[in-house]
Amino acid sequence: MNDSSGKERVKFYFSFNDPYSFIVTPAVKNLSQNYKIEIEYLPLASFDRSGVFSEDESVRNYYKADIERLSKKAGRKLNYIDKPQDSAKVRRGLFLANEKMLGLKYINLVFAMRWINGGDIAETSDVIESLKFLEFDETELREALESDRFASRLAILEKQAKDDGVIATPFYLFKGAGYLGVERIEYLEEDMKNDPALIIHHDAGYVVIQPDELKKTLDDKRHVFVLDIRIPKDFGQAHIPGSNCIPSKVVHRHVNDLDRDWPIVLVDDGGVAASEIGFFLASEGFKKISVLSGGFPAWKGATQSGLENWRDKLKSK
Repeated sequence: MNDSSGKERVKFYFSFNDPYSFIVTPAVKNLSQNYKIEIEYLPLASFDRSGVFSEDESVRNYYKADIERLSKKAGRKLNYIDKPQDSAKVRRGLFLANEKMLGLKYINLVFAMRWINGGDIAETSDVIESLKFLEFDETELREALESDRFASRLAILEKQAKDDGVIATPFYLFKGAGYLGVERIEYLEEDMKNDPALIIHHDAGYVVIQPDELKKTLDDKRHVFVLDIRIPKDFGQAHIPGSNCIPSKVVHRHVNDLDRDWPIVLVDDGGVAASEIGFFLASEGFKKISVLSGGFPAWKGATQSGLENWRDKLKSK
């Protein structure tokens, strides 16, 4: 199935109460960096009470050993808690996060709260505290977590999962085929590799530019298109003079508005978004893509504290 950008879509069904979903989420995200696909993250309640939480101690011990094996293999630290929690609030909150283009960051923070920090995802105050870095309006977030605003969407999602043949989580649906479990993602990727049109060739990617190099380019008035892919709120608070804002979530919609021969510098919040967009634009035929090292925080530090001091800090790390 194709989405609005023309890419193939992978439906990723998961449960916040499922340690297997927690373990595999980074690998799911990596698929979108290596293949021309979109990931649709779909939280379910159906499997909140899996064998992981069985009343039979021998069953729980089996799952605990299996989870420890897989988490070690995936390089994910996990604080194993064999008690289920009500995930209704955080599932509702994800719909709000998606509206604000913060879906994946939200998922990662909730998973960290549940499976790394041992928090209770059913406690509104704890959830709000764990999400403070996303700068939600607290009143709006609380309303989303506690009200029935998204109840109909949750019901539709559960029916959709049933129609798609989901029998447990994590479950991936790609081109009508279903894959179940942490290790089955390897089978999914093998099927993607068999379609050359899906593969992103990273050797035709981007270069990294340092803050002082970009500043000199701008000071010399050389032609460069600085594309800030942060959310509009952050861009509005502060940005590189002359830069343009197109949030990473919607860059694919504006590909044809950009000249493929332009020298483009991508600026993010210091995470991995610029690298991902760099790979994407390169795969779309853009020839002169640069990623600002350290994103806007690095630019801000360089221009406010002195360029040489900033580079010295980088070298000392």
